[in-house]
Amino acid sequence: MRQLLETLIPEHWEPASKKSEGGRGIGSPTGPGYNRVRFLQGISDLFNRPVLNRLNASTNATAVNANGAVQSTGVGVEPMQPKRYAEFTVKARITFNVNSAGPAFHYIYRTLGAIPALGAAPNVGDIIVGGDAFLGGPTVNGVNQAGAFSFLDTGLDVSKLYRYYLAVKAPNGTVLNLVNSSQLLVMERS
Repeated sequence: MRQLLETLIPEHWEPASKKSEGGRGIGSPTGPGYNRVRFLQGISDLFNRPVLNRLNASTNATAVNANGAVQSTGVGVEPMQPKRYAEFTVKARITFNVNSAGPAFHYIYRTLGAIPALGAAPNVGDIIVGGDAFLGGPTVNGVNQAGAFSFLDTGLDVSKLYRYYLAVKAPNGTVLNLVNSSQLLVMERS
């Protein structure tokens, strides 16, 4: 595990002459340096959280045989638990093309269950992050288009594990391709 601050112990804050105060050792929860060390370890955790609680998923070539409804791409991150503020920063950068001139829409979903397989509908109860499609509209047959998304997903439960995944909606009978290292990044920010 990478540390941005050194690990602190009570001896860093108390002189050697105060190693024992009334029978309480420095490392004791009632010892003289305990609260200061706890405070500074909290600061260390605040700096480390974005580094330690971060996952991403990417794809170079994912083809979705569209059926006109919202479908999972199968591209998503493993379960993550918010630790500090009950929120995640969710980012995506996608490049796609579709073999039609019809509209194509892109979503990020949050789930407490498994990520639906490629082409499957979102799970019942899955939530669209941001409330709607983050990219969409008319397309040109076979021409790459790109979009980006950044959202602070708040109000999460710190006792639950969340997964995030990319989903699309395109005209029935078309093929939508995610290309060029399209990716999804989810991280806990400080």
